[in-house]
Amino acid sequence: MESWVRAVVEAIHSSRSQVVVPYSRASMAQLLGKMPLQFTSKQAAEDMALAAYNRALKLSGPGLQVMGVGFTGSLASSRPKLGDHRFYVSTWTHNCLRTSHVNLSKGLRSREEEDKVSSYFLLKAIADTCRVSATIEQDIQEPEIPEESVEPFDGDQELQQVINGQICMKVYHFAAPLEKNFSRKVILPGSFNPLHDGHLRLLEVASSMCDDGIPFFEISAINADKPPLSISEIKRRVEQFRKAGKNVIISNQPYFYKKAELFPGSAFIIGADTAARLVNHK
Repeated sequence: MESWVRAVVEAIHSSRSQVVVPYSRASMAQLLGKMPLQFTSKQAAEDMALAAYNRALKLSGPGLQVMGVGFTGSLASSRPKLGDHRFYVSTWTHNCLRTSHVNLSKGLRSREEEDKVSSYFLLKAIADTCRVSATIEQDIQEPEIPEESVEPFDGDQELQQVINGQICMKVYHFAAPLEKNFSRKVILPGSFNPLHDGHLRLLEVASSMCDDGIPFFEISAINADKPPLSISEIKRRVEQFRKAGKNVIISNQPYFYKKAELFPGSAFIIGADTAARLVNHK
């Protein structure tokens, strides 16, 4: 199913995709960073979608919209099941969480047929979230009407998700689109309170030395020694970059070793004061 789903996803939408199948308890716990209370549940599907969304944020290129998808199900098997045959599908984007739950009629289909029904439903959910017109036959019978929930997010709620540690970053693309495809980011972290010409010049010079990277400023909403930034304060600082036409990332990682994990393969630009703090044994 994994290779088939990936092939169809790439066919219906020009995208990069990664498919992870956490079939065992240990692999699910590793994916989510916790052991779910119930593996086939709305919460598990939404947690999987969130984990996938964060993964997509880390892997995505400049200006790309990303989506995380979670799927979990309990379908027909070689042994009779006491519980319902059911599945949950969840999609997470920058502005919405959508989850669907379907109880299948027991005894109506074979395992292969239930796989096909749930897989088609998954692909339709992906297509709908991408706003792609797709005719996908779902074969859902009348007693199996999906239960659906939709939770929209606005910009402030998305920033709160960053502050809470729910999502790893929010990216603002204010710079003009680039003709060249870059393989990595060149990142200048800081508080930028305020943003000044020295910051702009530092990233400009550093970017000219790393001609395979796209420049970004980065602000951590979480401070190692102070309370988190408020949403209004983050928005005030972001406005500086909008006016300057520069890209900025809001993350929740105040430490450089965590930033390196969050932005793998990136080049980090630091000033003299930051360099001194990095080697300070305190």
